[in-house]
Amino acid sequence: MNPPFTPSICLAPASISDVAPIGRGTLADLMRMLGNDALGNPGSEPTAAHTAVGLRRVLAGDHLIHMGAPSDALYFVSSGTFKIFRTDEDGYEQVLAFAGRREVLAFDSLCMETHPTAASALEDSTVYVIRKTDLPALSRAAPAFERELQRAGSRALTRTNELVDVMAAVAAEVRLARFLLQLSRQMAASGQSPRRFHLRMGRRDIASMLGVAHETVSRSFTALAMNCLIHVSDRDVEILDMDGLKAYARSTRRSMDDLGMVATRRQTSRRSVPRQPAGMRAVAA
Repeated sequence: MNPPFTPSICLAPASISDVAPIGRGTLADLMRMLGNDALGNPGSEPTAAHTAVGLRRVLAGDHLIHMGAPSDALYFVSSGTFKIFRTDEDGYEQVLAFAGRREVLAFDSLCMETHPTAASALEDSTVYVIRKTDLPALSRAAPAFERELQRAGSRALTRTNELVDVMAAVAAEVRLARFLLQLSRQMAASGQSPRRFHLRMGRRDIASMLGVAHETVSRSFTALAMNCLIHVSDRDVEILDMDGLKAYARSTRRSMDDLGMVATRRQTSRRSVPRQPAGMRAVAA
């Protein structure tokens, strides 16, 4: 009989010194976090369920992944939020995405020697860590885990498509609307409210992802709020009109002025309807 598969606790690459290990979990713990309890069922493989998986803490502002560092692991976000970005030669930081609970980091480097992007924590966070060299044995021992990896690949592609969708909009307000709707879907997928959430990222990070100026993001938030689509209080956002926000996000060119004109026309149309005397209304009826 082959000995049970027990990979060692995953260590981060030597170039990543600010990711502190906090202990270990099991593959069953990781699967439950991902919303899959297949390894907790009575008929599951007990050896695979108790396979040790590294667990690490990343403090707010610290890097989990450095761009160009050796690629030797996948990271499954257990708690917290991460910013995924790349830095150009001139030092400009381009934000590509934000990842939260149940999302997988470093999937874009699975078949590469080094990381093409970086990831840093926007708040104190924890991640499960699995070495790339352990993935084949884990997939054989636990087919349910292999299916989760396939879903992770699909989500990584979806994230790329979402960025393309955001950048396809010409108007900054439309880009922001699409970003908020994407964030709403992510919150719902992680079991949180899709309408009310706290933004872990600042306006500058959002501006970098949307490809607009920092001041433009602030004006866009104001425009969406003035048209009663959202309510904003610092970093707390509430979507007041989900259908309205979706309808506006389907446009590509409507600007802040267009929003204001729509709101003005609505108010004007309400005020312009003449108020008929009671007798006249009775006759009309």
